[in-house]
Amino acid sequence: MDQFYQTLRKVQKKERNNGTLTRVEETFYSDIHEFMDGLKQEAINDPFSKAPALLKEAQIIATEICQRRETKIANSAVLNIHRSYHLFTGKPKFDLVDTTPLNLTPEEEKFYYSLIDTLKSHRDNISLEKLSEDEEGEIKVKPIIKPKETQTNTLTPKPEEKPKEEIVKPKPAVKEEKPAIKPPKEKPKPVANIEDNPNALDEQEEFYDFESQKVAKDTELVTMLVFDEVGAIVGVDEKVYGPFRPQDIVTLPLVNAKIFFKNRKGRQVKI
Repeated sequence: MDQFYQTLRKVQKKERNNGTLTRVEETFYSDIHEFMDGLKQEAINDPFSKAPALLKEAQIIATEICQRRETKIANSAVLNIHRSYHLFTGKPKFDLVDTTPLNLTPEEEKFYYSLIDTLKSHRDNISLEKLSEDEEGEIKVKPIIKPKETQTNTLTPKPEEKPKEEIVKPKPAVKEEKPAIKPPKEKPKPVANIEDNPNALDEQEEFYDFESQKVAKDTELVTMLVFDEVGAIVGVDEKVYGPFRPQDIVTLPLVNAKIFFKNRKGRQVKI
């Protein structure tokens, strides 16, 4: 794992200093995911190892590499379209100049050509030939038969009957809205006793999700006083916490805090 981390640092440095794409393996992105997954698993198995801190740094480095490479690929696609597709000079021509960026991975190659297709279709839409074709097409599409619907509504003698029905309808509507305010008074029933008495669900029609309640308790944040110096850890919510210093007061999930309590590296406090 340390060897691949050093590879990421080298690629990051080259992407910063060079205007072209750095040469990487074709499996570069899949290797990054495999590296990250390994660090996550190691951090979960041993929260006090160097894996959590290494994972956090690797995520920052990999993100910067991807962003810089995406910017270079996008700029290259725009420049190639500018050189290859002629606008407002007679008939538009598209002769793609062979200036495809070097050192593209298979994923980046798909991204590059998708940008080329998008830019080409955009220039096709704004070309003089396309605009002239649209003008001719508008003349054929103009006849729309919408006024007929308005005439049928005005000619039929139904509007006289409609107001009579509308006057009768609002009366029961007001009466039906009143009982809608009463149900909230009946809903507040003690839900805390459901775990102790499962039969309490017989009086309720709603479904109570015990599993979601358990997950909520596991991810519940607690306040803890740290006794010793501990490196960063990955919580059950997949967030990185730490590093920790003695006498630090921190908040983290209950499941991870129990590990500190068990190893006598911290205790829970209430504020």
